[in-house]
Amino acid sequence: MNIVYVLPVKGGGGGAHSVAQEVNELVKMGLDVKIAVNTKNFPTFVTTYIDMPNVSRNVVEFYDEKSLATHLTDLDIVVCTIFTSVELVGNALKYVKGKQPKVTYYAQDYEPLFALPDDPLWKQAYDSYTLIPNMTVFAKTDWIRNVITANHGIDVVKVCPSIDHDVYYPGLDKSEQQIWISAMVRPSTPRRAPQRTMRLLKNIAEKYGNKVNINIFGCSDDDIFYSNLPSDFNFHNHGVLLRSQVSSLLRKSHLFIDLSDYQAFGRTGLEAMACGCVSVVPSLGGADEYIRHNENGYAVDPRDEAQVFATIEEYMSLCNEQKQELQYKAIDSAQRFSVRKAAISEVQLFNSVL
Repeated sequence: MNIVYVLPVKGGGGGAHSVAQEVNELVKMGLDVKIAVNTKNFPTFVTTYIDMPNVSRNVVEFYDEKSLATHLTDLDIVVCTIFTSVELVGNALKYVKGKQPKVTYYAQDYEPLFALPDDPLWKQAYDSYTLIPNMTVFAKTDWIRNVITANHGIDVVKVCPSIDHDVYYPGLDKSEQQIWISAMVRPSTPRRAPQRTMRLLKNIAEKYGNKVNINIFGCSDDDIFYSNLPSDFNFHNHGVLLRSQVSSLLRKSHLFIDLSDYQAFGRTGLEAMACGCVSVVPSLGGADEYIRHNENGYAVDPRDEAQVFATIEEYMSLCNEQKQELQYKAIDSAQRFSVRKAAISEVQLFNSVL
C-alpha cells in the first residue's frame, strides 16, 4: 500500500504531531508512506521531527500543485490533513495521468471555527469537507465527527487517537516541596485563550505563593510582552519546546492547565496524563475521549473563571494520597491510547476504501 499525507505546515502543533507519529509507525510496519510538505515549511518540518528517522527520511517537498501531482502518481491513498490541503490535492489530481488515488481527509478539528464567516478562509474551510467527490473523511473524536455531520450531512469514520508513549511516559519522582503547575500559552492562537490562562496563573501565584512552581511554554517572552499578557507574577517561561522537552516538563509537573475555548481532542492534556500529571481541560470538545471529571482529571467550562479557580483550589486542598490517586488514574487512562492502535485503525480504513 502506497500512501501520501499532504501536510503543508511547519510542524509542532498537535495535528502535525498526530500525522508524524502515525506515519512513523506505519513506516515501521513496512508500508510505503510519505509526508508531502510545501517548500516554505519543508526545512522546519524536517528539523522538528528529526527525532523520528522514519518521518524525516520520508518527507517529500512540493512547491505547487503540479509538483505535488508527481508525488500522487501511482499512489493508492492520498490523505488530506488540513483544510488548505484539500483544495491543493483536488487541483493536483488534475495533473495525475492514469490511475487516480483514493482521497481521504484526516479532519483533526472543525476548521471553520478558525475564522469569521466573512473571512475567505472560513469558506475554504467550510467547503473542504465536500470539495472532492467520493472523499472519505475520518476523525479521531466523536465530537469532530458529530460537528462535521451536523453541518455538512456527511458520514465521518472514527479512527483511534494516538499518543507516543516512547516520548510521553510517567514521571513519579515529583517535588514534595512545591506543586508544579504547567500550561501552554500561545498568543498567536486566540482560541487557546492566552489572556485567560495567564490571568488564572497569576491568581494561583498570588494565593499560593511559594507553594507552587508555575511554568509555561509555547511562546517567547517577547510574545508575552507584545500581546500584553499578565506577567507580573512569578513564573518560568520555557519558550517554544520540542516534544521531548514538553514531556520532560510534564513529568516534573503535578497539574497541567488548558483553558482553550474548546479542544477538538486536546492532545497535550492526554500527554500530560501519560506523564503522570493531572490535567484540567475544557469541557467543550473532544477531551471526553479521555477525561472523567473528578475521577482522572478535571473538565471545566473555561469561560467560568471563578469555577475554574475553585477547581484548582479543590485540587490543592487534596491530601497527598488523594493527589496520587488522581495521578495514577490519569496514567492508567492514557495507556488506552497508543500510536500503534491509531496506525492500525487507519490501515483498516484505507483497506476499506481501496
